[in-house]
Amino acid sequence: MNPLRFGLIGCGQFGAFLAKAAVATGRLRLVAATDSDAARADALAAGHGATACPDTAALLAHPEVDAVLIATPPALHMQHAIAAARAGKPVFLEKPMALGERACQTINAAVREAGVNLMVGHVLRYFEPYRAIAAAYRAGRLGRALHLSLWRLEHDFLDISPWKGQRAVSGGYLYEVAAHELDWLRAMLGEPTAIQAQITRQPSSAHQLEDSVALQMVFPGGTGVHYLGGTGFPRNEHGFQLRFEYATLTSDQAFDPARVQVASSAGLTVADLGFGDADPYALELNAWLDSLQAGTPPPITGEDAARTVALIEAAYRAAGW
Repeated sequence: MNPLRFGLIGCGQFGAFLAKAAVATGRLRLVAATDSDAARADALAAGHGATACPDTAALLAHPEVDAVLIATPPALHMQHAIAAARAGKPVFLEKPMALGERACQTINAAVREAGVNLMVGHVLRYFEPYRAIAAAYRAGRLGRALHLSLWRLEHDFLDISPWKGQRAVSGGYLYEVAAHELDWLRAMLGEPTAIQAQITRQPSSAHQLEDSVALQMVFPGGTGVHYLGGTGFPRNEHGFQLRFEYATLTSDQAFDPARVQVASSAGLTVADLGFGDADPYALELNAWLDSLQAGTPPPITGEDAARTVALIEAAYRAAGW
């Protein structure tokens, strides 16, 4: 079967990465790209033998574009996703879905009206050790979830791109960073029943993002969850301590399955978790492509992703932001 031809909207750092990951699946071929920075679009398109388009409208009108990948800043997701849907193109939309619940509802309405497939790229669901832990929990091997603590401190996060520090563009730390863990939590545990939040930002901060974010949440069954994040800490730290009925899982390097430690009165070991070695972006994109091929809803629909945005908004409201 010939690769699906796609157009890329957004050719920044992550857009370039996503295009490379898409092509690496062997099931997607980049044929057109556009960006607010024309030189950036030219360079990316040239590297893939694709056409650089002057704007989104030109990309959507390109006769070879069968589907669209969107990797623009979150503030632009709504306009780009709606334009793609109205052009009849299946859409892979990078997380977060959009800024605000109303924007998500507007996208979903356009997708329903157009009858197109839309998947939102909450890739943490496919990353190890998160994928395997959620699978083990759903299979009942970990027992009840008692209390989960996760921390993701991003000291140098703002070095990635200046726009990430502008809340009107990125949405803030909860949208840009914590969306990963919040989406994973609700996908595994269900929708939270209560949330408290404390957010701080020093007046001297040269950006608009949160210096610290502390969330306390309760999920169905009484599971307590604590999340700590922010850009105001002296170094990067990313870990978790997940207390389940049959085991406590701990890691000080959350993306490294080899650092996961298991303490279990039921005899569970790390090997029982079944960590894989597949590329998470390949898993995510292949899952989307499988849904297109089968004519079924994607694994992460707009309705699903909108609930993660609703959780983010609930956290900001609880903190008075």
